[in-house]
Amino acid sequence: MLLIPPASHVIIKFINLNGGMRMLPILSLILSTLVFFAMILALVLKPTAARRLSTVFMTIGVIGGLLIYGIGYTEAFQGDLAMTVIRTPMTVIRMFIGVNDLDTIKNTVPVSTRTGLSVFWTVHLMAFYSMASAAMYTIGAGVLRNLRFVLARHGDLTLIYGINEKSVMLGHQCIERGKTSVVFIAESADEATVNDLNTAGMSVLTGNAAVQCEQSVIRKLRIRKRRLTVYALDRAEDENLFYALRLKAALEKAGVPVKNTQITLPGAEDILAPMLQASEAAYGFGYVNVFDSADLAARALIRTCPPWSFMHFDAQGRAMEDFDCVVAGFGRHGQAALKKLVMNGQFAGSTFHAAVFSPNVENESGFLEADSPELLRQYDIRRIAADARSSMFYDHIRSRLGSLKMIVICTGDEAMNREISDNLMLYLRRNHAERICVVQCGDSGVRYQQTVGKPVIRTEICSLDYLSAKETDRLAILLNSTYDNSDRSDWEKWMACDSFGKMSSRASADFLPAFIRISGSSREEILDGTWNPDGALQQVLGQTEHLRWCAFHYAMGYVPMSRMEFEANCDAFSRLRAKGKQPTFRISKNPEERKHACLIPWEELDRLSEEENRATGRNVDYKQIDINNVLALPKLLRAEQEAAKK
Repeated sequence: MLLIPPASHVIIKFINLNGGMRMLPILSLILSTLVFFAMILALVLKPTAARRLSTVFMTIGVIGGLLIYGIGYTEAFQGDLAMTVIRTPMTVIRMFIGVNDLDTIKNTVPVSTRTGLSVFWTVHLMAFYSMASAAMYTIGAGVLRNLRFVLARHGDLTLIYGINEKSVMLGHQCIERGKTSVVFIAESADEATVNDLNTAGMSVLTGNAAVQCEQSVIRKLRIRKRRLTVYALDRAEDENLFYALRLKAALEKAGVPVKNTQITLPGAEDILAPMLQASEAAYGFGYVNVFDSADLAARALIRTCPPWSFMHFDAQGRAMEDFDCVVAGFGRHGQAALKKLVMNGQFAGSTFHAAVFSPNVENESGFLEADSPELLRQYDIRRIAADARSSMFYDHIRSRLGSLKMIVICTGDEAMNREISDNLMLYLRRNHAERICVVQCGDSGVRYQQTVGKPVIRTEICSLDYLSAKETDRLAILLNSTYDNSDRSDWEKWMACDSFGKMSSRASADFLPAFIRISGSSREEILDGTWNPDGALQQVLGQTEHLRWCAFHYAMGYVPMSRMEFEANCDAFSRLRAKGKQPTFRISKNPEERKHACLIPWEELDRLSEEENRATGRNVDYKQIDINNVLALPKLLRAEQEAAKK
């Protein structure tokens, strides 16, 4: 016996009333199948649209049913108002489970014509569809949720703590780029969000057990036997650390191998990394990547609008003009942007100039002055207590139209950033100065529009390009490995590197594209092996590298080592050697007090090298070290190209 779904039965009855057909069973099966798969496809592919369509059909069903049966019963019961009022809503409710009362009203006005009968069955079909769709949506969503979780128990695992716009965007990237299962962890999540994530191929675990990292959840996810990557990205920054600490304790209790784990979370690296990183004395994550959103945004600024792109260089690589910039806003983002501009705006033959505008600039500068005292002494950085919408700001811009290279807007308020940027770009356009780069820098990343009317370039920092160390630090990891002669892998060397070493490698790697431009070559020419700077160009590239190195150390709080301290170190080193002892300190560097003897002009490096060699008996050449760092560029680019293929 052929069983026919109620929806198709409605259609069959309509056809029977109009003459009947021999092919009714086959036709009804086809129509039922089409309706069924339409529901499934709407559920799986477009859950939001499916809910909207179901609501529309339900509304039509209710209104249409009330009109049809209200009028029909009034006529059938010969004006018996009580019977009509009682029976009409009861029949409308039954419509949603596929039941009709055509026999009672078949001789009344609403269904007396073929058109009226068509409307009758259409309204019933919509009513049934809305109820069936809702039921199937609920059942299908549950099935899909369970299916996603079953699939999430295999292969590499990515846990994302916190559900918000940024973390969801990262989850989509993880699915698109890597062979990994993605599971979101949150205290709670609305049904629509969960279903959307399930549809996109991700799973969601909510509730206290998931957030508290109970062992039942660890076992449920089979974490012990898998590679685990964690992104703690809840809007409440402190909660990310608390979750990371709970997860670390749970992983230790479950016996999860340290080498299989890594975590990324916002905060201060020097503070959080020691709390979470595995060591010989304590269990922890195999790799801890702590990021500061302001620093990441500033790094994105350099990648999106590199200072060297707005400079001109002669055949020997010397800059043909100064680098002149303006920073609007001096909170976290403004200070991070200034540091990155100083570090990446140093070129042989050029002088760095910056003007910082902020109404409260003096009160905002305390930590920077205390932590990086030489930064404000070594470079021409003017701090002006004025808003970027003020007359003073525009007076400065007007006076520097011929020399300005870049204006960075980072007030801490992205709406204000856009307002200032839009007004400024219109001003520059009217003054024929659109060559000046105007870029916005904020928590979400960087927003840059080359000129009025051109497309807006957005660089989001909550992405794998910036949050995944293997993505954003690929070149830095390769560069760091050149300083470590052990037989460990490049990644293992990076994991063992301290915070300062990582920052140094990142700064050096981010500046490497500058050498390509300064030398007048292309990346392809360097990869082809035709790049071989010599003579004056080689010296200028080495000098530029020294300027960059000095700027990095000043930004990190280093100060020049005094002549007296350097000579005292030389004497102490010589005395130890005379006694047959091997000194364990470096003459030119005192990392505890952040002092370095190499923070001197390029021209004085030869003298420093000679004096250190006399004391140590070694053969150090500081100028050649800078030059060698530049000449390693082809090797690094080829290694990066190979790493990107893996």
